Amino acid sequence: MLRYAAEILPYHDIAFEDAIRDLAEIGFKEVNLWSSVSPLAHHISPEDNPQKILAILDKYKIQPCGLTVYGNNQDQILERIQFASELGIDTVTFDCEAHYEDFVGSFLPPIVEAGAKAGVRIAVENHLTVPFSADFEAGGNEDQRWDAGVDTFAQIKSLLRDIDDPYLGICLAPPHLWVMEETISEIIAFLAERKRLFYYYIWDIDRNYKRGVDGLNFGPGDKQLPRPDGTLDHRFLLAELSRSGYDGVASVKCHGTHGWSLEKIGKEVRASDAYIRDTLKSLAL
Repeated sequence: MLRYAAEILPYHDIAFEDAIRDLAEIGFKEVNLWSSVSPLAHHISPEDNPQKILAILDKYKIQPCGLTVYGNNQDQILERIQFASELGIDTVTFDCEAHYEDFVGSFLPPIVEAGAKAGVRIAVENHLTVPFSADFEAGGNEDQRWDAGVDTFAQIKSLLRDIDDPYLGICLAPPHLWVMEETISEIIAFLAERKRLFYYYIWDIDRNYKRGVDGLNFGPGDKQLPRPDGTLDHRFLLAELSRSGYDGVASVKCHGTHGWSLEKIGKEVRASDAYIRDTLKSLAL
């Protein structure tokens, strides 16, 4: 049975303890933490005292289930693998941080090796190869796409073939696959069969998204949070996860909340959470 969790990501500008408190009040027992570059969420870093972080989590009875480290260089990711280990986190997530040949040739191998030594799995997100920028939520940059990364089913297969290691797997991001017009359920089955599905985002995308134009702009936060009238059929996808035997984390995620108040974030996350919990209940998960 999958483990339903939350990303701290929607609480973009909210203090760490306030975000954890709100997630606990909603009813979450696990949270994925973020230590990524600006303007992405950055609630914790290796400079922080792990015991203080764990004390806050323990206060609200929440377990850390992952650490997301997008945009960091190789040395910074290696540092965050050790940081994750100190926090008792077994999975670190990031995307293809270099052109594919460099990524599998020199960037990723020492990270996977360090993860194996620390007991920390490396989950690479299937992510559009639109170049990341500080204003990524505004979209664009489609004319600057890399020729290869990890954003299609074929490239996911290539990654797992080129680095065949039990500590390397995939963080599955359905909106990115939807943009690439891939069949999400087919990829779930492929990864689950090979024990390479390490993490799953319960995440949606604005119905007004325009392929080839909007880049990484998946819409405002409330249109990215899972909802009954969204783009993706989460009931179907969660059922596919269950059918595949997936017993890892599936967490609610969205970007697009920069500048939102705690009250607004809480309201939208609560509405999405109610929808997902009703869906899981209907599926007897």
